[in-house]
Amino acid sequence: MADDQTPKRSDESGASVGWAAVGYLLAGIGVWGFLGALVDRWLDLPQGIGTVTGMVLGAAGAIYLIVKRLGA
Repeated sequence: MADDQTPKRSDESGASVGWAAVGYLLAGIGVWGFLGALVDRWLDLPQGIGTVTGMVLGAAGAIYLIVKRLGA
């Protein structure tokens, strides 16, 4: 019966959600920073502009994922 559905209970603790958020941030900054460093070397950009741009884009993407998936 459709009327007897109980709400889903989240078994995630606050710590696991926090660690997931930290993981998203570190992974986003690390992966996109690395890709930016590769672009730096490929295009011979001055003073790590690609690395910094990649890190900022990675952080922004990570924050988007945190808000979208974790609802923080």
